[in-house]
Amino acid sequence: MKVQYVDEYRENTDSKYKLCILAAKRARELGEYLSAQKNMERINVVKPLVDVESHDPLEIAFNEIKEGKIIYKKKKESI
Repeated sequence: MKVQYVDEYRENTDSKYKLCILAAKRARELGEYLSAQKNMERINVVKPLVDVESHDPLEIAFNEIKEGKIIYKKKKESI
């Protein structure tokens, strides 16, 4: 996996911890998608949003974040 500089991802998230959570959640979704595709099953998950030769869900997730396809949105707190 080629994730060298965390600073490249700072534009889409405001902290490295949120970056890790965002990448982990998306990688989990991509893992389910790739597994279902391999078994020729239908699943309701968004396919990879970037063209990457890798089949590693985490690497695909980081590439999606880097290209701005996946963005962290802060939830509004109700009073």
